[in-house]
Amino acid sequence: MPKSNPYKQGSIVYFQGDRADKIFVLQNGIVDLCVKDIETGKETNDLVQRGEFFGVKSALGGYPREERATAVADSLVMSFTVPEFEAFARNNTRIAFQMLKVFSRQLRDVNKRLSTLTQETDGDPDDGLYSVAEYYYKQKKIKQAEYVLRKYIESYPQGNNIADAKTKYTKLASGKL
Repeated sequence: MPKSNPYKQGSIVYFQGDRADKIFVLQNGIVDLCVKDIETGKETNDLVQRGEFFGVKSALGGYPREERATAVADSLVMSFTVPEFEAFARNNTRIAFQMLKVFSRQLRDVNKRLSTLTQETDGDPDDGLYSVAEYYYKQKKIKQAEYVLRKYIESYPQGNNIADAKTKYTKLASGKL
């Protein structure tokens, strides 16, 4: 059964890197999602508003949190286990569609960033995409590294880093990292 939890201003809902076993919906207050931008190294913030879900991708995907969630104001946050959330979403198709819209927007943002990175390199264009793959690989963000390496291999079969990309992709795909 979903549970409501109060958070005082400045309280941490979860830290970046935490195990992701809960999905949250903000009932009252404001929560800040803070993540380090891979392009600039600067922290970027996204404010969660009342009624919005957060922590969904990492919980459903089964990987560690990519961001830190902090209550900016006194807040009331409902938490769902993954099975509770799945049951809730099955019975509330409006919620599922709302999440698809958010994920679609986020995916477009990631694609824009990748395009910018690959176009702004001083060297060959493939170096930008490979540097993104390297970042995720070093951070042990398996799903992201695997995705970007696959895109690199597909987009630059004769690229400067193709041998290394194939080696790393094979390791990730076989679970040997």
